[in-house]
Amino acid sequence: MPDTDWQNWLALWLFAPLFVAMAWTDFTQLRIPNTYCIVGLILFVAAAPFLAWNELLLRLLIAGACFVICFGLFAINWLGGGDAKMLPIVFLAVPSTQIPNYLFLFAAAMAVGLVGMALFRRLARDTSPRFKSTAQSREFPMGIAIGSAGLVLIAISVAELTG
Repeated sequence: MPDTDWQNWLALWLFAPLFVAMAWTDFTQLRIPNTYCIVGLILFVAAAPFLAWNELLLRLLIAGACFVICFGLFAINWLGGGDAKMLPIVFLAVPSTQIPNYLFLFAAAMAVGLVGMALFRRLARDTSPRFKSTAQSREFPMGIAIGSAGLVLIAISVAELTG
């Protein structure tokens, strides 16, 4: 499944702690801080010199298209501001050949997350004020899906490249 060139995966591997932090913050606070976006851009810039020019330009094009789509979804209130800013940055880190795989993992994480949150909200008698996402609301912490899809793709790439 993954490419054999580690250079294509470097940015995504560097994003691993960011994925964990993003998922946790979105679960507990229903927000993705702007600092995470800045850190993501710094990580991408640090990994960019290792990429081939065509891969770099393709990632920038994909992230730009993602930004336009996310901005439109944010404008009609279907997507939160943090999600709309973070998704294009994540697409900078994902190898262009792996975009379909990331999108599949993201959709699966969204489906599992939506069902899981609905069940939790339905069955929980007492929701903790520490975890805003568990409150009875229509909001879904998409940072969990963004981060978990990235972590699964990282795990698959490491397994493929080492085994």
